[in-house]
Formats: sequence, C-alpha cells, structure tokens
Amino acid sequence: MSSRVASKSSALPAPHTATSPALLIPALLLFVSGAAALVYQVLWIKQLSLVVGVEVYAITTGISAFFAGLALGGLLFGRWADRLQRPVLLYAGLEVLVAVLGVGATFAMSLAASPFAWLEQHVGLAAWVLPFVLVGIPALLMGGTLPVLVRSLAADPQQSGKAGGQLYAANTAGAIAGTLLAAFILIATLGVRGSALAAAMLNLLAAAGALWFQRQRLAPIDTPVKHPAEKVPDRLALWLYSIAGGVALGYEVVWSQSIVQFMSTRTYAFAVVLATYLTGLFLGSALLARRVDRIRDPWGVFGLLIAGAGLIALLEVAFLGRWLVFLQSQAETLALAMGGSELLGMSARFVVAALSIVFVPTLLLGAAFPLALRLSVGRERVG
Repeated sequence: MSSRVASKSSALPAPHTATSPALLIPALLLFVSGAAALVYQVLWIKQLSLVVGVEVYAITTGISAFFAGLALGGLLFGRWADRLQRPVLLYAGLEVLVAVLGVGATFAMSLAASPFAWLEQHVGLAAWVLPFVLVGIPALLMGGTLPVLVRSLAADPQQSGKAGGQLYAANTAGAIAGTLLAAFILIATLGVRGSALAAAMLNLLAAAGALWFQRQRLAPIDTPVKHPAEKVPDRLALWLYSIAGGVALGYEVVWSQSIVQFMSTRTYAFAVVLATYLTGLFLGSALLARRVDRIRDPWGVFGLLIAGAGLIALLEVAFLGRWLVFLQSQAETLALAMGGSELLGMSARFVVAALSIVFVPTLLLGAAFPLALRLSVGRERVG
C-alpha cells in the first residue's frame, strides 16, 4: 500500500500529505471497507467450525484462505490500477462485487457441511478446496480495494510511507471495529445471514462514497511518466515483510488456541485475539507513519522491528503460564472494586490475556509496514 504526492506530470495540482483533507475521504472509505471485510471473516470462521467439525482447522483454513485472497488480489488489482486513469471506479466496482460474493459465500457456507463431508469421503484432502474457495474468492476482491484506492491518490513515493501508513491504519481501524461488531453485536442480534447482509450494506456504502469522491475530482489521474533518475525501489523489503506476515498469521492461530484457557468461553477467543492483533498493527503503523520519512537508516530500523516481533512472540508463547492467571485476577478485582459489573470484570480478563500474548509483536509488525513502503515503492508502480 502506498500513496503519492502529485508530481509535475500529474493532473492534481497540489501534493497530498497525511494531513491533507483530500486523504480524509479515502481513509473513511477504507475504514468502512475494512469493517465489512472483518465482519465476513468472523462469520466465515464461525461457519467453518460447523462445516469442517474441528475449530482449529476452521481457524487455520479461514485465515489462510482469507489472507491468500487478500495478497493475490492486492497483486493483481494493484497492477491493473497502475494502468488506469480512474482507479476509483474500479474500487467502486470491487466493493459491489464483494457485497454480492460476500453474501453469496455466507449463504453457501451454511449449506456446505454435507458437500464437504461427501467430498472428504471420496477425494480426501482435496475436499478442503471447497471451504478455501468459498472464503478465498471474495477475499481476492477485498484485497484489490486497498491498492486500487491508494493508486487513485497519485502521490509521490517520497510520501508513500507516511500517507500509505496512515491509510493502512484507517483500513485496520475499520477491521478492528468490524471484528468486535460481528462477534459481540451483529451475530447476537441479526444472526449469521443478517450480519452478512449488514456487511454488504457497508460495501455498497463504500462504493457509493467512492463514486461521489470521483465526481468531486477535477480531472482523472494521468499515467505517470518515467523518471530515469529515480532510484530503483528495493522489493526485498516487501518480500521480507510478507514472510514476517505469514509467520504472524501462524501465530494468530497459535494465540487463538493458547488464549482459550484464560477465557471463560471459546466463542470470543478468536474475536478478542483478532481485534488485539489488528489494534497492534493499527497503532504501530499510525505511530511510525508520522516519522518514517525522517528515519536515516530505514533498513536498520525495519530489521530491528521484524526481528523484535518474532523474538517477543516466541518468548511470550514459551513463558505462558500462571502469571497470566494472576494478572487477570488482579484486573478483574480492580474492575469490580471500581463498581464495574461482572461483564466488565470478564472483559478485563479478556483484555489482559490478549494484551499479554498478542499486542506487542503485532505493534512492531505494524510499525514495520510504513518502512516497507518507503523502501519498496517507486513512481511507476503505486498499486
């Protein structure tokens, strides 16, 4: 993800920085889009646990298919957006398709248990293609929304780490809201299918907002001209970050299973872990995005953040034990002493468990993202 300040060859007359009002609408669109995406993910993982019968397999399959779709969609649609004059229109189209396929996948998942069981009996492991495809195809379109909308800003790569990091933070903040909204409110009030329809309404709202945003623009974005003197971007940073992200997704599965024993119910364990995971990414990206352009040794800082995230994650899992139960009890006692309800006390236990296990590694990973953008994005390939 990146953004650019308009150069002399751009149709936009003024540069966009992270504080520019022109960035507000894309940030709001990405917030809404991120919220809808994570509502779907929470729903699909809940449904997959009924389809495949084993919750850890459901979480693993759901996370793998979801993020594989996001990655492939970002690659394919990002490259396509680099050749478009009006990428905002592509973004709007993607949001409409996500609404249709997201609801379709949710309804199909509710009927997939019998077909999956039949496939597993007759084709073995190949049966897992069914849930993977049901989650992966809508996620493919979701993955395209972020780079396509970022491409529409036509910003200078010198500002990519700053503006791109803040747009990423906005998208992640929406994802946090969607995770908590689905787990604690929507499913209880609307059910699974009703929640999917609510998420689809968010997609359609984002599409309508994108069309309105396009109408407010004075001119389409010109295809950027080549700048021979520009330093060739180093894609190694993106490859390293993708590897670190893959490891982090593996930890998300481990964390979800590890944290269950410290919570009163398995139902909310995944949602709490995911919300904390995303909060760390959001805060890390937002904090470093403000300073990324002033860092003299981006490779050094990038390496420290990635290595630190991995080391801390290993140590937290290795030393998980009764100390966490003690901290949870203290937090619950404090919440009740302050006049809180039993729900508040239980929530305090959830928060302590998630913060102790998940938060710090994801904070460091989120901080590494603006640096990866700064190191890897050039003028020719924003998407």
